[in-house]
Amino acid sequence: MFRSIIPAPGPAPVAQSAAGAVVVGVDDSPAGHTAVVHAAIEAELHHRDLRLLHVQPAGGAGLSARDHGARLLERTTERVRACAPAVAVSGHLAFGAAATVLLAELADDDLVVLGDRSGPAHAAFGLCIGERVAACHRGPALVVRLPGLLPRPGLADRPIVVGVDDPSRVTPALDFARTEARLRGCELVVLHAAGDGPVPPGRREGPDGVRVYHHAVAGEPAAALLAASADAAALVVGRHSGDGAATPLAGPVCRALVRGAACPVFLIG
Repeated sequence: MFRSIIPAPGPAPVAQSAAGAVVVGVDDSPAGHTAVVHAAIEAELHHRDLRLLHVQPAGGAGLSARDHGARLLERTTERVRACAPAVAVSGHLAFGAAATVLLAELADDDLVVLGDRSGPAHAAFGLCIGERVAACHRGPALVVRLPGLLPRPGLADRPIVVGVDDPSRVTPALDFARTEARLRGCELVVLHAAGDGPVPPGRREGPDGVRVYHHAVAGEPAAALLAASADAAALVVGRHSGDGAATPLAGPVCRALVRGAACPVFLIG
């Protein structure tokens, strides 16, 4: 099911990096399936372990609920192993409030992948839960807003777009975006407000082989990023600046992107 969109895997799971795991909430919804697809791709790209977490309400901790959750995790784990054998994957069943449990399970350097809840389906990891977890988690978060938003077959076909305040400064968001673009083999587009510091050359290729295009935009940053999301593989925005101070991207812009972007959104820092 994932074979056409995950990079060619190795023959078997290997020891992953110490940079933290990729953690994703698993449920029976289309949003849950889409989140797992994106999580498997990120785990393989970044050579991280993949942890599947299924949370059920504390009151539903009976034998049938446990069996259902265990079977769901088993099916999902087998699917990931079949299509991405290089990824070390494990499943975990927990009971309680989904956001609370997920936050408790996360280490600061874990990448958490969060799906959307659409229509009448009550996914355990819905958008409201995703917003809370993305806001509280200290590490990177990937929010996949649209249930049917599966990655395209070619990871290099569309650019990674990152929003920055100052294009001359290296921030965690910019660093993450560059790494993501390098691993995918795609272009990196850097969007920043017009007049915010010196502007690097419009298009250049760095020593890591990443083609970088700088674009100054006027007006609201959220509007520019939302427009760019239509043609992007993913957006990357920072919650804070390099010195830890809150930036305009940390509040309304992040919320607007999580709720309205036409592609997945990474929240960094």
